[in-house]
Amino acid sequence: MDIISPHIPLSLIAGLTLYPLLFGTLRRQRWVRDFLPPKADQQKYYHLCNKMVASTHSTIMTITGIYLLSTVDWTQNDISTYRTQITPFLVGLELGYLTQDTVFEFYQRAAFGVGSNLILFHHVAVILGSAYYLYALTLTNPGPYFIGMLSLMNMSTPILHFRWALQSKGRTFFNSRLKRFVDTALMVTYFWCRIFGNWWMGYAIGAKLGVTWYEAPLLIGKKFTITTTTMFFMNVVWWAILAKQWVKSVRVFYFSKAPSSFSSSTAAVKVAALKKEE
Repeated sequence: MDIISPHIPLSLIAGLTLYPLLFGTLRRQRWVRDFLPPKADQQKYYHLCNKMVASTHSTIMTITGIYLLSTVDWTQNDISTYRTQITPFLVGLELGYLTQDTVFEFYQRAAFGVGSNLILFHHVAVILGSAYYLYALTLTNPGPYFIGMLSLMNMSTPILHFRWALQSKGRTFFNSRLKRFVDTALMVTYFWCRIFGNWWMGYAIGAKLGVTWYEAPLLIGKKFTITTTTMFFMNVVWWAILAKQWVKSVRVFYFSKAPSSFSSSTAAVKVAALKKEE
């Protein structure tokens, strides 16, 4: 049985214990330290290990979410009331990961003087939402379809951290086609799993209730409407930032002509001549 009590999945305890153990193990690995440039400081190593743990968690959540969504016949089982142990497993694991990662965020601020207020706000908000879900909804309305869709939002995280790791290697990555490929994969994946997926949940609710997708959020209760709407618009803003960076990166790389060596040398000669005349 995956559940100790109706509200405490074993996955919650696993997330609180195994992820910190993985973090500590990675910090002791020589190959992890060798991945970054020799001049990288301790904060960089800390950040790399933290991102590797986050990518591991996101991969587990994505694979399990896909399994849940693809193995259940949703034409025969209700998207809100169908019961499966996978649902509390996903919520518990997410809650466990975010709780320990929030502790690490505070530690990073104390040890290195750096931190992201946006990440901290995101973690605290999802922690409260997951805790509320486990306390109030597991018994009456587990919503497995929506938990599965929310789990797929983790799909873009490994790509995001992979990009950070490559950027940390040095300037070679910034001037490569690989960066444009990774940026494109991140932008497309982020849109699909965090924006389209959020819209699709509204569509699924609307289909169940017999209303349009934009009417559906108004019929699921204020607390859920506020949560899903806020999440949707935050994802749209973050994706717009990614898209802006992607457009700028592609334009500079493919459409900005670098000055030729001939024109550069000619300009240098002209500058030298002007200085001589002065």
